[in-house]
Amino acid sequence: MNDKNTGNNRKKGNNNRRRRRKPFNKNKNKNTGIDKAERSYLNLLEKHFQMRRKYFDLFHRADPKQLAKLERQFSNSAKELRDFEERMAPEVREKFGRKFHMANPDNTYSSNHELDPSHVEVDPTLSDDPHYLPSQKEANYSNDTEESEGSMEDYNKYKGL
Repeated sequence: MNDKNTGNNRKKGNNNRRRRRKPFNKNKNKNTGIDKAERSYLNLLEKHFQMRRKYFDLFHRADPKQLAKLERQFSNSAKELRDFEERMAPEVREKFGRKFHMANPDNTYSSNHELDPSHVEVDPTLSDDPHYLPSQKEANYSNDTEESEGSMEDYNKYKGL
Protein backbone atom coordinates (compact mmCIF):
# COMPACT_ATOMS: atom_id res chain seq x y z
CA MET A 1 0.00 0.00 0.00
CA ASN A 2 1.23 3.41 -0.71
CA ASP A 3 0.82 6.09 1.86
CA LYS A 4 -0.33 9.09 -0.16
CA ASN A 5 0.55 11.70 2.44
CA THR A 6 4.10 10.65 3.30
CA GLY A 7 5.24 9.07 0.14
CA ASN A 8 6.35 5.84 1.92
CA ASN A 9 5.93 2.62 0.02
CA ARG A 10 5.68 0.60 3.18
CA LYS A 11 3.19 -2.21 3.66
CA LYS A 12 0.78 -1.77 6.48
CA GLY A 13 -0.60 -4.80 8.17
CA ASN A 14 0.31 -7.23 10.88
CA ASN A 15 3.04 -5.72 13.05
CA ASN A 16 3.36 -8.91 15.09
CA ARG A 17 5.67 -10.36 12.49
CA ARG A 18 8.14 -7.59 12.99
CA ARG A 19 8.01 -7.52 16.76
CA ARG A 20 11.28 -8.63 18.32
CA ARG A 21 11.33 -11.35 20.87
CA LYS A 22 12.73 -10.76 24.30
CA PRO A 23 16.32 -11.88 24.56
CA PHE A 24 16.75 -15.35 26.03
CA ASN A 25 18.18 -15.21 29.54
CA LYS A 26 21.19 -17.48 29.17
CA ASN A 27 22.17 -17.51 32.84
CA LYS A 28 18.73 -18.63 33.99
CA ASN A 29 18.69 -21.95 32.10
CA LYS A 30 22.39 -22.62 31.76
CA ASN A 31 23.44 -26.02 33.07
CA THR A 32 26.72 -25.97 34.90
CA GLY A 33 28.57 -28.38 37.12
CA ILE A 34 26.56 -31.22 38.53
CA ASP A 35 23.44 -30.45 36.45
CA LYS A 36 25.39 -30.70 33.21
CA ALA A 37 27.15 -33.87 34.40
CA GLU A 38 23.86 -35.43 35.42
CA ARG A 39 22.21 -34.63 32.08
CA SER A 40 25.23 -35.95 30.14
CA TYR A 41 25.35 -39.13 32.25
CA LEU A 42 21.66 -39.81 31.77
CA ASN A 43 22.00 -39.24 28.01
CA LEU A 44 24.94 -41.67 27.84
CA LEU A 45 23.02 -44.19 29.94
CA GLU A 46 20.00 -43.94 27.65
CA LYS A 47 22.24 -44.33 24.58
CA HIS A 48 23.83 -47.42 26.13
CA PHE A 49 20.41 -48.94 26.85
CA GLN A 50 19.34 -48.34 23.25
CA MET A 51 22.53 -49.90 21.86
CA ARG A 52 22.17 -52.91 24.17
CA ARG A 53 18.54 -53.42 23.20
CA LYS A 54 19.34 -53.08 19.50
CA TYR A 55 22.30 -55.48 19.73
CA PHE A 56 20.39 -58.22 21.54
CA ASP A 57 17.19 -57.79 19.52
CA LEU A 58 19.02 -58.25 16.23
CA PHE A 59 21.62 -60.75 17.44
CA HIS A 60 20.17 -63.80 15.65
CA ARG A 61 18.73 -61.94 12.65
CA ALA A 62 21.59 -59.70 11.53
CA ASP A 63 24.15 -60.58 8.90
CA PRO A 64 27.78 -60.82 10.12
CA LYS A 65 28.76 -57.28 9.06
CA GLN A 66 25.73 -55.72 10.69
CA LEU A 67 26.26 -57.81 13.81
CA ALA A 68 29.89 -56.66 14.03
CA LYS A 69 28.75 -53.04 13.72
CA LEU A 70 26.09 -53.49 16.41
CA GLU A 71 28.59 -55.14 18.72
CA ARG A 72 31.09 -52.32 18.14
CA GLN A 73 28.43 -49.69 18.88
CA PHE A 74 27.36 -51.52 22.03
CA SER A 75 30.96 -51.84 23.25
CA ASN A 76 31.70 -48.19 22.48
CA SER A 77 28.64 -47.02 24.40
CA ALA A 78 29.70 -49.10 27.41
CA LYS A 79 33.23 -47.67 27.20
CA GLU A 80 31.90 -44.10 26.98
CA LEU A 81 29.78 -44.72 30.05
CA ARG A 82 32.75 -46.10 32.01
CA ASP A 83 35.07 -43.29 30.92
CA PHE A 84 32.55 -40.53 31.64
CA GLU A 85 33.43 -40.12 35.30
CA GLU A 86 37.17 -39.86 34.60
CA ARG A 87 36.63 -36.81 32.38
CA MET A 88 34.85 -34.79 35.09
CA ALA A 89 36.38 -32.07 37.20
CA PRO A 90 37.26 -33.28 40.73
CA GLU A 91 34.63 -31.16 42.54
CA VAL A 92 31.90 -32.25 40.12
CA ARG A 93 33.06 -35.88 40.39
CA GLU A 94 32.64 -35.75 44.18
CA LYS A 95 29.07 -34.39 43.96
CA PHE A 96 28.24 -36.80 41.15
CA GLY A 97 29.56 -39.74 43.19
CA ARG A 98 27.42 -38.76 46.16
CA LYS A 99 24.32 -38.54 43.99
CA PHE A 100 24.72 -41.62 41.77
CA HIS A 101 26.93 -43.97 43.77
CA MET A 102 25.35 -43.54 47.19
CA ALA A 103 24.66 -47.24 47.69
CA ASN A 104 26.41 -48.59 50.72
CA PRO A 105 28.57 -51.64 50.15
CA ASP A 106 26.99 -54.96 51.01
CA ASN A 107 28.64 -56.11 54.22
CA THR A 108 26.28 -58.97 55.01
CA TYR A 109 28.86 -61.70 54.46
CA SER A 110 31.50 -59.82 56.47
CA SER A 111 29.17 -59.21 59.39
CA ASN A 112 27.92 -62.83 59.38
CA HIS A 113 31.48 -64.17 59.47
CA GLU A 114 32.77 -61.50 61.86
CA LEU A 115 35.24 -60.11 59.31
CA ASP A 116 36.51 -56.57 59.02
CA PRO A 117 34.66 -55.22 55.95
CA SER A 118 37.36 -52.66 55.16
CA HIS A 119 40.01 -55.26 54.38
CA VAL A 120 39.55 -58.92 53.60
CA GLU A 121 42.45 -60.97 52.27
CA VAL A 122 41.51 -63.58 49.71
CA ASP A 123 43.57 -66.75 49.48
CA PRO A 124 42.95 -68.21 46.01
CA THR A 125 44.07 -71.70 47.11
CA LEU A 126 41.22 -71.95 49.61
CA SER A 127 38.39 -71.16 47.21
CA ASP A 128 36.17 -74.11 46.40
CA ASP A 129 34.97 -74.69 42.89
CA PRO A 130 31.17 -75.01 43.13
CA HIS A 131 31.08 -77.19 40.02
CA TYR A 132 32.89 -80.17 41.54
CA LEU A 133 30.89 -83.12 42.82
CA PRO A 134 31.58 -84.22 46.40
CA SER A 135 33.28 -87.36 45.06
CA GLN A 136 35.57 -85.21 42.90
CA LYS A 137 36.45 -82.99 45.85
CA GLU A 138 37.40 -85.98 47.99
CA ALA A 139 39.35 -87.82 45.29
CA ASN A 140 43.13 -87.72 45.33
CA TYR A 141 44.73 -87.83 41.90
CA SER A 142 48.31 -87.26 43.01
CA ASN A 143 49.21 -90.95 42.49
CA ASP A 144 47.65 -91.11 39.02
CA THR A 145 50.51 -91.43 36.55
CA GLU A 146 48.56 -92.88 33.64
CA GLU A 147 48.72 -90.72 30.57
CA SER A 148 45.80 -90.26 28.24
CA GLU A 149 46.81 -91.31 24.74
CA GLY A 150 45.08 -92.54 21.67
CA SER A 151 43.05 -91.50 18.70
CA MET A 152 39.35 -91.46 17.98
CA GLU A 153 39.78 -94.80 16.22
CA ASP A 154 41.16 -96.32 19.42
CA TYR A 155 38.25 -94.85 21.39
CA ASN A 156 35.66 -96.18 18.94
CA LYS A 157 37.35 -99.61 19.02
CA TYR A 158 37.35 -99.57 22.83
CA LYS A 159 33.67 -98.61 22.94
CA GLY A 160 32.75 -101.15 20.26
CA LEU A 161 31.47 -98.58 17.80
